[in-house]
Amino acid sequence: METAQTVLRALALLEAVAEGVHDLEGLSAHVGLTRSTAHRLLTTLVRAGYLRHSPREGYRLGPKLIELGFRAYAGLHLPSLARPYLEQLSGATRETVHLGVLEGAEVVYIDKVPGKRELQMASYIGARVPAQSTALGKALVSTLPREEWLRAFVPGLRRTERTIAEADRFLEEIERVARQGYALDLEENEPGIRCVAAPVRDGAGRGVAAVSISSAVVYLTDERIRELIPLVQETARRISRELGWMGS
Repeated sequence: METAQTVLRALALLEAVAEGVHDLEGLSAHVGLTRSTAHRLLTTLVRAGYLRHSPREGYRLGPKLIELGFRAYAGLHLPSLARPYLEQLSGATRETVHLGVLEGAEVVYIDKVPGKRELQMASYIGARVPAQSTALGKALVSTLPREEWLRAFVPGLRRTERTIAEADRFLEEIERVARQGYALDLEENEPGIRCVAAPVRDGAGRGVAAVSISSAVVYLTDERIRELIPLVQETARRISRELGWMGS
């Protein structure tokens, strides 16, 4: 029991340092330990490489944590991690749910959960679609630096009569997506099909994927889209949390 308590105290100190507390006095008060107990644990963490210490900077996160972080991140398999959340979203809405990643000016589907409607989407895992005309693509592009937005724009692309084919309109659309936190495809990629998407971020805040709901216009009316937007955003947020993202 004492060993478990010691481990928890050490972890609490690590978290406090990560939150910006760097001096012994502040750390002992933050965690609720005596100075001597906090100092003993901090010294052990420094020796093990989980923290580093200098008289000028105080206690900072150490190289061992960076190593472990990279190992943990490398061990993540995004489709497997995201799958339960995709299934929950599809089950709650009865619609087809996709997970996609950005490659150049295209989105690649890396997972799909079919909906319960009679309509079956023609999409499949591994398929590529233009980022410019899809909700997934627009959601992902919105997470890039502004100067990179046009890299996903293909001049003259016309998937349907609703495809945004002008650069200035495309930039305006991505600006709106970045501001609102979700993207729409209103029959821009395929006639009769609408989509709602939101970006998935990693621990550094980078957009690494996007989640979408897709269905026929008859099921995704304007009113229904407004109902689905927060569900899609929450699913993307929960997956992002699994990747270490702590934003809102």
